[in-house]
Amino acid sequence: MVMVFTISVAFGQKNVRQTASNYLRSGKLDKAVAAINECVQNPSTIQDARSWFIRGNIYLEIANSTNEKYSSLDPDPLPKAIESYRKAIEYDTKKNFYDDILQKLNWQRNNLYNQAVDSYNQATAALNSNQPEAATEHYLSAMNYFAGAVDVIAVVDLVDTVAMLNTAYCATLAEDVENAKKYYLMLLEAGYQTPAIFVSLSDIYRGQEDVENALKIIQQGKEAFPGDPTVFLGETSVFLTFNMTDQAQTNLLEYIEIDTMNASVYYALGTIYNKIVDDTAISDDAVKKDAFDKAINAYQRALDLNTEYFEAYYNFGALYVSEAALIDDEANSLPLDEVAEYERLKGEANKYLMLAAPYLEKAIEMQPNDVNALQTLRQIYARTKQKEKLKEVNAKIDSVTQ
Repeated sequence: MVMVFTISVAFGQKNVRQTASNYLRSGKLDKAVAAINECVQNPSTIQDARSWFIRGNIYLEIANSTNEKYSSLDPDPLPKAIESYRKAIEYDTKKNFYDDILQKLNWQRNNLYNQAVDSYNQATAALNSNQPEAATEHYLSAMNYFAGAVDVIAVVDLVDTVAMLNTAYCATLAEDVENAKKYYLMLLEAGYQTPAIFVSLSDIYRGQEDVENALKIIQQGKEAFPGDPTVFLGETSVFLTFNMTDQAQTNLLEYIEIDTMNASVYYALGTIYNKIVDDTAISDDAVKKDAFDKAINAYQRALDLNTEYFEAYYNFGALYVSEAALIDDEANSLPLDEVAEYERLKGEANKYLMLAAPYLEKAIEMQPNDVNALQTLRQIYARTKQKEKLKEVNAKIDSVTQ
């Protein structure tokens, strides 16, 4: 009697499974999902590969349905479809359903790719319309679609490194640091290595003030891509961020011996000398003067190699402004009766401000809405009594900050 009952139950559940399949074929997804969930919850068919395969098909249809009646059956149907296919593969010892599952999952992956690309294009359009918050939302949407593509194809033990890379890239654009880090690490674990991945991941750790992992990742990049300039500069950036100035300077000077045509290297070297100039802990005037001259030479070399280098123009101008500020401090510390010396120093400071102006003006040509450069120019024009230019820059600042 027990044997007969067991056989009857199993046979009954297979009928339920067939009913669910029939409902799926006729497009009645609400009835199909109810029937198949009854089937996979029953002990007699809980390890039945066909039942899980059908369940995966049903939830995949729900995930892609445009009919609200069916799309509202489950708030998050795709993970249920993926899990169902995973169980179908697990219980399908003869791989009867593997090819069908692979085909369906590959279709779904392509569908997710298309949705991701649409979201990315919407983000680009939002940025062009000066809607950064909307752009961020679209980047997050693109990130989730690409991540879904990664998860979907992983069911059949395939690794989609392109989807992983796009997920990390969109996460970076959306400033979702943790997801960017997660997918860059997944890429490295999958054996997909490029200089940009090591640098991007190191930059994330650098932003999190994690010096140990920032150095660890970038040094792995140096081992994988010896001599690559982007990895080399990435390591230098880590040194600079964590005030490892000597290591950064050594790095750059060594690299210049190999590559004398890299503007970024000269710019980075200029920033190091710039830091020495600004370092209040250094009181040796000769050291500061030497660093000032070297910073000028480095920035100029960077601009010789790249005439459209915004950061080099900006820093070049800022270097002269900082020097003017130091001279102003010296003038302001004089006794009140030393009028002649005061006027001499103020005149010298003004000369440095006049030297700064062309570099900052060039920076503004390249990035017209850079508020810091505009405000610095306003101070220079006001100090040097350039009334027309002051009027123009004030109007520009008002238009940018409104």
